[in-house]
Amino acid sequence: MKKYLNLFLGLLISFNGLTSLSFANEVTEEAESEKPKIERHFVFESTPMNLQELEKSSDRIFAGICTSKEEIENDSEAGGLPTVKYTFKITDGVKGVARKKEITFRQWSATIRSAGFEVGKKYVLFLYPDSNRNLTSTIGVDGQGLFEVRKRGIIRRSEIVSNKLKNHGLSRNLKSQKKINIEQDKPLNDYIDRCSELGIPIGYKQFIKAVRYLAEKNN
Repeated sequence: MKKYLNLFLGLLISFNGLTSLSFANEVTEEAESEKPKIERHFVFESTPMNLQELEKSSDRIFAGICTSKEEIENDSEAGGLPTVKYTFKITDGVKGVARKKEITFRQWSATIRSAGFEVGKKYVLFLYPDSNRNLTSTIGVDGQGLFEVRKRGIIRRSEIVSNKLKNHGLSRNLKSQKKINIEQDKPLNDYIDRCSELGIPIGYKQFIKAVRYLAEKNN
């Protein structure tokens, strides 16, 4: 008798456990359904690209000095969004800027934390096309298309460029393993490859030359 009583109690506990589990699953599913859904176009999806892929994805590529920065709380040119308006003096135009000496563009304020610019500093920028709200940003993950230009050396000071990824992946896409190919200048190709693999700065002149080659090749 005791044996059957224990069996009955065991079945009762199991039933209650399954019922509780089923109820918990229903509550979880209901909670999941109540969560706000994030639209796909609000999610920034990107992977590190090599230099050729950066060039292809860019609408404008140029080197220049940031001359002004204006924060606009309700920008009518951007549908009322808060923006930062930048003006750059162009020192080297590579793509999409023709022979302009100056360029102005807007960024959504929320995106400048990882890709903002300081007045007086020189950069090489790879920019997306303007959106329907007249906004743009630098190409790639973590501002990959934003290269700061700095001076190196004491006597013979030369300019070097580097992005937040320390130039990793510029020669070889870290995901697809696809490499750039500067066919007409193997020493330049090898130089970009070495700097990218080691994660070290690239000479400004060599960098601009490589980007120009890839832009002309793709066009």
